[in-house]
Amino acid sequence: MTIQHFSLLNKTTRQQIIDEIHSLVLPISPLFTPKMKSGAKFNYQMTCCGDIGWISDHFGYRYSKLHPETQQPWAKFPPSLSTIIDYLKLQGYIPKNYQAQTCLINKYLAGDKLGLHQDKDEQNLTAPIISISLGASGIFQLGGMNRKDQVQEIILNPGDIMIMADEDRLRFHGFKGILKGHKRVNLTIRQVY
Repeated sequence: MTIQHFSLLNKTTRQQIIDEIHSLVLPISPLFTPKMKSGAKFNYQMTCCGDIGWISDHFGYRYSKLHPETQQPWAKFPPSLSTIIDYLKLQGYIPKNYQAQTCLINKYLAGDKLGLHQDKDEQNLTAPIISISLGASGIFQLGGMNRKDQVQEIILNPGDIMIMADEDRLRFHGFKGILKGHKRVNLTIRQVY
């Protein structure tokens, strides 16, 4: 299995990431609640930073160069995230030619969840997906290549990084909910093209 899960980020680094998101990302790319094609709202708020961002509305799921509400380009990657990407390359966790093109920032409150899904909106389905956990601990669900495959539950704590690569990048996965506490932020860094 090419899924790596490890604790890397100490409290100071986590706080630096949160501070940079608040000061550098949210003023330019505010949180929004995506909608499904049906018009139903997602159970959580999100935004993105980087060259492009992931959006969902009545046209479906896709990547866009513009924030869906402000119609402005997404905020740039904060320095702390660029440093983490460089470290992961240096340590061999991700390929040296990995290009972090977007970071999805999902904000979950108590009771929020994300159903099982596959990340298949990217043109490049071979580049790893990097997930960074901040805030409250939560239950990550990891399934197989089919929606009905058995699901494994993995506790993600603040500072944990999970990397899904190779064939495991396309496994069904989701977020069951927060274990204790009231807010969790998940950062998902992707190479789209």
